[in-house]
Amino acid sequence: MTSTVVLGASVVWLGYLVVLSAATIAVVAGASWCVLDRPTFDRFAGRLLRAWWRRWAVYQRQWFDLAYRAGLVVTDHRGRSWAPKVLRVSSSWCWDHVRIRMVKTQEPGDFEAVLERLANAYRARRATVRTLKPGVISLDFQRREPFDEMPVPLPALPESVESVDLGRLVIGRTEYGRDFALDLLKGLHILLAGATGSGKGSWLWGLIRQLAPLIRAGSVRLWVIDPKGGMEFGAGREMFHRFADSDETGLDLMREYVETLDARKEALGRQGMRTATASAETPMDVLIVDELAAMTQYCTRDIAREFEQLLGKALTQYRAVLGRVVGAVQEPHKDNVPMRGLFPTKIALRLDEASYVDMTLGEGVRDRGALADQIPEIMPGVGYVKHDGRREPLRVRAAFTSDDDIAALVAYCTVTPLRRTVRRPAPRRSAIAEITEADLEHIDSFDGDDEDHDAA
Repeated sequence: MTSTVVLGASVVWLGYLVVLSAATIAVVAGASWCVLDRPTFDRFAGRLLRAWWRRWAVYQRQWFDLAYRAGLVVTDHRGRSWAPKVLRVSSSWCWDHVRIRMVKTQEPGDFEAVLERLANAYRARRATVRTLKPGVISLDFQRREPFDEMPVPLPALPESVESVDLGRLVIGRTEYGRDFALDLLKGLHILLAGATGSGKGSWLWGLIRQLAPLIRAGSVRLWVIDPKGGMEFGAGREMFHRFADSDETGLDLMREYVETLDARKEALGRQGMRTATASAETPMDVLIVDELAAMTQYCTRDIAREFEQLLGKALTQYRAVLGRVVGAVQEPHKDNVPMRGLFPTKIALRLDEASYVDMTLGEGVRDRGALADQIPEIMPGVGYVKHDGRREPLRVRAAFTSDDDIAALVAYCTVTPLRRTVRRPAPRRSAIAEITEADLEHIDSFDGDDEDHDAA
């Protein structure tokens, strides 16, 4: 009997040690994962653990008391009290989204009236209200703003062609402090939506800056349409392969772009090549349209119709021949960007309307935390990035590119290597005297360089 008791106690003790060891290993592994790769940890585990913890330890525990103090508890004629119910909490690195079922007779305006009180009670930087469906709202609490203290320096200009990776063009940082890069190989085309002053120029110039060595070498060519008279990109026209500053010239550029890549597609097809590699012979042709609406909506009907047709072709047929499109727009509704679904990489900067967020990034992305309509005006360059195939958006800030940086970039891309010149002796007078007027009639042109000079 005694031995049985001892054996049972040993099993219980060993089982306790096993459970404790497993828990310790799990905690250590999770902590290591969090330190080594914070974005991945937060995407797969951190946000779920944080949402569970904050629901029960922060919001659910205090909710009835705070709702009562804020005047959100409803009392009926029998003296019974009814409080709004916390249905679910989701959490990102910066925001908490608390889904609330309102009491009957309540409306979202009741919560908007006490929003500052709730934000202060939960120690949030600010809070907003969203209506999800009748009777259900979301209280969004911003807990932190990493870009207030996180510096986002302008990435260094690449030094050589070999240092440029078209699949990783660093232009800023994520909210986790990691470098953020755009991908022109797998990411293909990019749609950038943002209101005036939201920082679209920083994203576009940052992308061009990372391509500088390839632009100088001729392995990347930029086709730029700036319908606003060249106000944004006119400073860089010397480094562009083609440049248009109106809707009429923009259509001409678009025609030439399509004709050029059609010819390359046919030539590579005859050679049996399925995918081209960026080089001087087969450069990557990047088409940048600074304001898509000016070419698809705010122009004549004939220009818009033809431009949309050509742009649709560019978005669907030129992946293998290195045709890429980067479009920017202020209002991303279907009339302005009828082909927005053809952009695999979508970026939403500060937007004027909440509905514009899902128009840019996809249906339901705003409910998953991409609150681009709530980005303050004092934070240009901040936006949410959504890649096709990934459910969660990523909050990013692009580095600011100043006018001096643009001037230095243009100078770098347009400078040509200095050629060594050789001073020639003046021709002898007797040789000149021997040339007659009849001889001069047979001279069609004169090239200043001769074979000896070229050899020199």
